[in-house]
Amino acid sequence: MHYIFGHRGLPKIYRENSIEGLNKAFEYCDFVETDVRITLDNYLVLQHDPDINGKLVKDMFLEEVMEAIGVIDEEDIVLHSRDQLLGRVNFEIKTSSLDAAQIDIVFQKMLSILKPGDFVSSFDGKAINSFKNLFPCHYGIILDNEEALFQAKAVSNHDAELFFMIEKSLFDARIFELPLDRTAVWTVNDEKEFERLIEIGVFGVITDIPDTMHIYRK
Repeated sequence: MHYIFGHRGLPKIYRENSIEGLNKAFEYCDFVETDVRITLDNYLVLQHDPDINGKLVKDMFLEEVMEAIGVIDEEDIVLHSRDQLLGRVNFEIKTSSLDAAQIDIVFQKMLSILKPGDFVSSFDGKAINSFKNLFPCHYGIILDNEEALFQAKAVSNHDAELFFMIEKSLFDARIFELPLDRTAVWTVNDEKEFERLIEIGVFGVITDIPDTMHIYRK
């Protein structure tokens, strides 16, 4: 089985990372992928960019975040409970600009939310490694450059449970030697490329258009 991940839900139709859009995406994909950041008052919010209107999310109270995004109902952007999401989720934890204490807080809060069928991933391989024995679910690191890809090869030999979320241009790099059954490729919005990756046998494909791509999965 090769899996489709809805990248931030259905961003072509709904606001990206909205609870509404993520839940709608489950009609077409096996997992949804969403970005998690932490606010100044320690709320988990679903937000990709580190800042909103030039101010870092980590330095904003939840009320400020809601006002800046233009959201009235916090239930559409705040991760209070795993029950808000109606299927399997790849939670990408965003740690850029966070200090060590804030990184610890965001991962500790996620531990109470994750379910066994989920994924938790991050560009922050150090944090993933620190918490991996506590995760009740799959875990992975995100790679977007050749140096990180080279380092991941060594790590993969020592951790048979670690997954790899690979930027699509790296997948065809001559140094790619990671296990296909633990590799998900992002972000794939071309039908032919999607079909090729499925035929090659990658674990998953992350796409902005799962409502289209599911048609091409044989």
